[in-house]
Amino acid sequence: MRSTLALAIGACILAALVAAERALARRDVGTPSAIERLVPKETTEGRTSAAFSLESGGSSLLYVRAKGLWRCTQAYGAVCEGERVEALLTAVGNTRGTLVCAGDECAARAGLDDSNALWLGLHGSKVLSSDDRDLIARITYGPARPGATFARLEGTARVLAVDFDPRAFLDATGRPAPLVDTRVLAGCFAPGFAGFERIFVDRGELGFELASEEPAVSSQGRRWSLVEGGTRRETLLWRIGGYVSLWVRLRWQRVEDPRQVAALGLDPPFARVTLAPNVGPPVEVFVSAADAANRVHVWNRTTSVVASVGAELLPLLVPQPEDFTRPEGVNPWEAWLVPR
Repeated sequence: MRSTLALAIGACILAALVAAERALARRDVGTPSAIERLVPKETTEGRTSAAFSLESGGSSLLYVRAKGLWRCTQAYGAVCEGERVEALLTAVGNTRGTLVCAGDECAARAGLDDSNALWLGLHGSKVLSSDDRDLIARITYGPARPGATFARLEGTARVLAVDFDPRAFLDATGRPAPLVDTRVLAGCFAPGFAGFERIFVDRGELGFELASEEPAVSSQGRRWSLVEGGTRRETLLWRIGGYVSLWVRLRWQRVEDPRQVAALGLDPPFARVTLAPNVGPPVEVFVSAADAANRVHVWNRTTSVVASVGAELLPLLVPQPEDFTRPEGVNPWEAWLVPR
C-alpha cells in the first residue's frame, strides 16, 4: 500500500515538473507548445545523407553507402539491411516533437549529456575525407525512458519530446553492430531474384555442376541435373532444394578482417562455390577448411565480406556429387527446408 502511494505521488511530482518545464520554456523562448520538426527541412535541403554515425557508451559506429549498399565500417564493411537503414533515416528525418525546455541546464535534466545518451549524425559523401566528416546534422537522444524520448539538434538550445526513438531499430542481438545483415550472401540478391539456375562446386581439381532446365510446363518446377566429367545425371529435387535454401538462408557467426584471407585459409581456398541466380551476375564464395577453433571461413567475393560459420557446415557447403543423386539415406539439408 505504501509503495503504491509513493509511486502515485512520484508520478504526480514528475508530471508537475514536466508541466513546469514546458511552461518555463514557453515563457523563456516565447514559443507556443506546437509540434515541430526535430531536424528542420532547411538543415538538410540540397544535401544527401551518404553516411550516418551512431555513438553511445563510448563506442562509435559509422555506416556508409557505397555502390548501392549500406555498410558498417567497424564491422569490416559488412553489408547492412538496406530497407531497415532507409526506414531508420526516413523516420529520423520525419521526427516531430514538442518543446519541453531550452538551454544547457534543461539538456542536462533531460539526460542529453548522460553516458547512455545516443548521438546520431548525418553525413555527406565526403565523410571519409572531410575534417568535419561532412556533417549535415547531429542529434542527441536522451536515455530511453518510459513514455517519453527527449532529443536536441546540435547547434540549437531547444529540447523536444519526440515521437521517435531510433533505439527501436538498433537491437544488436547476435550482431557485431546494429543493422548489419548477417546473411553470407547479403547484398547479392537483385530485384526479381527467384533462385539459382546453375551452381558450380570446385574443390581443387575435382568439381561438378548443378544445372537446371526450364520445365516443359510452366506449372512444374525446374529440373536439375548433376554434370560431372562429361556425364549428366538426374538429381533428387528435395536435396537440390535444401542446398539452395542453405545458401539463401545461411548466416555467419562473426565477421572477419578481409586483410587476413590468407591466414584464414581462403587464399587459396579449400573450395570455390559459384552460384548463378536467375537475375544478376554470378556470386562466387571461397570456402576454407575447418580450423582449430571449429570454424569454417567464407569469403563472399561479390561483396568482399569475410566471415565464419560452424565447422559442421563444411560438408553441406562443399558436398559430394553423390549427395544429390543417392536415394538412400536422409537429406543432409533437411533442416534448411524447414520454415523459420
